[in-house]
Amino acid sequence: MNIILKSLLTGFALPCISAMGMPKKFRTERFRKETPEPLRFGNDGKFRILHLTDIHQVMPEMDDEEDKTIPAANDIETQNVIETLVEKTKPDLVVFGGDNVSGYWKEFNYELIRQTIEKITYPIRKRNIPLCVVFGNHDAEEGFHLEFQMMMYHEYADCRSSFNDADVYGCGNCCVTIKSSKSDKDAFALWLIDSNDYQKNGYDCVHDDQIDWYEKRAEELKEANNGTPLPAILFQHICVQQMLDGYKEVTAEDAYTFERDGRYFYFDHKILEGRIRETPCPPCMDNDHRRQLESWKKTGDIIAAFFGHDHVNDFKINIDGIDLYQTLGAGYCTYGLERGGRLIILDENNPRNIETQSIEVKKITQIDV
Repeated sequence: MNIILKSLLTGFALPCISAMGMPKKFRTERFRKETPEPLRFGNDGKFRILHLTDIHQVMPEMDDEEDKTIPAANDIETQNVIETLVEKTKPDLVVFGGDNVSGYWKEFNYELIRQTIEKITYPIRKRNIPLCVVFGNHDAEEGFHLEFQMMMYHEYADCRSSFNDADVYGCGNCCVTIKSSKSDKDAFALWLIDSNDYQKNGYDCVHDDQIDWYEKRAEELKEANNGTPLPAILFQHICVQQMLDGYKEVTAEDAYTFERDGRYFYFDHKILEGRIRETPCPPCMDNDHRRQLESWKKTGDIIAAFFGHDHVNDFKINIDGIDLYQTLGAGYCTYGLERGGRLIILDENNPRNIETQSIEVKKITQIDV
């Protein structure tokens, strides 16, 4: 369906959508850059990325709460998280990590989707910061197709994502490179992967054609880098299946990693930093979806991968030499107590030394709603 939609978008679909009330363009003229410069390491050799995931934003007037101060407060709190993190981290790039909008709200229409995306991107646009986006399982749940949402992100000229770099499953599969501070040579790669939404018995996975495209493109980057894999990190919403290896339910008398709803769970991976508060949620276990991480190991470019989806986890583990991170959810229109994001600092001179910081944003205590 996604591949068909991409073809339609370049043909007769856009005029039809326009006639039916396609959303207005972002009001971003005063934020636009005519021709965005390539992403580039700074003179200090560093590049700063803010990972914002699970914003789950929705227009507060659409909420079914009888007490309308609740969705209004959730909206204010969510925007405060985004604004605070952007101001505090001073990023060179912001990556939206999926479930950026709560696409399961039946009251959404194209205009409200536009307003919602405009709202969550405003703190980035007004500062002229480049942005990238991956999608989650909820963004298009009620049928507001990801291609249309990507069009809205692209109304901001500094959106560096593409619809797809190749004719593969999903939307937003692309590779964005960062230039050296000293030349126009690519020094680092950022992979943005659509982990898709659902299959019959659970969450979907990254499909084989997406992995094939990644391997082919990584080989091209390797050849251009004198036969050495171009150092890279990867962003997608749903984690790899190996994240759940060794997880098992135990009793309160056993050693356990976390408790949830009166049940106790042990997580066999060594948690290198951060906190685990709920079971990691990888693709449906009915099928074997282990190929993606095995592909990273074979290709040799991925240093670390960053996931959302599990709103209250912000831990780091390492599997076979690849660091895997969960980032706290940022939005208040969903479950969880803590909200925040993750700062990632890349070092051109030591690319395998990636600094990260999980940043929690405290709730505003006094809100005039």
